[in-house]
Amino acid sequence: MKNKIFSLLFSCVVSFSSYSQISEEYQLKEANKAVMIWFNNLNTGNYTEVWDGLSVKVKNQTNFDEWVNAVSGEMLIFGEFNGRVELNKEFKNTLEELGDGYYAEFSYAVVYENTIEHSEYIILHQDSKRNWKVLIFSYEFRQE
Repeated sequence: MKNKIFSLLFSCVVSFSSYSQISEEYQLKEANKAVMIWFNNLNTGNYTEVWDGLSVKVKNQTNFDEWVNAVSGEMLIFGEFNGRVELNKEFKNTLEELGDGYYAEFSYAVVYENTIEHSEYIILHQDSKRNWKVLIFSYEFRQE
């Protein structure tokens, strides 16, 4: 009897763990779709769509015109976009400074015409409508 109870508990734990892993993989896949659309809009100068892909938390810190001026200026410095390779991705259900929620972190090695050793780091979170939105975007590079 004890063996049957243990087997039942063990199978429940394994099933839940497997479901959790599948759910995380699905969430990362969906977040990756959103981030690729966001980056495509960024690299093609479609800044209205890029703005729409930002989290409300980010939008509340600035206004559209100031943000577009800053971003378009940076993109001019970078030069032509030549490629992006994903280095890391991770799903998290909490971030210390941001609290509970669904978060996806990605890091990339990027090639732009006017930069060297360009890397990008981005965190997305799921909003109340289950859409993935950009919460944090940062980059580092050296100029030629």
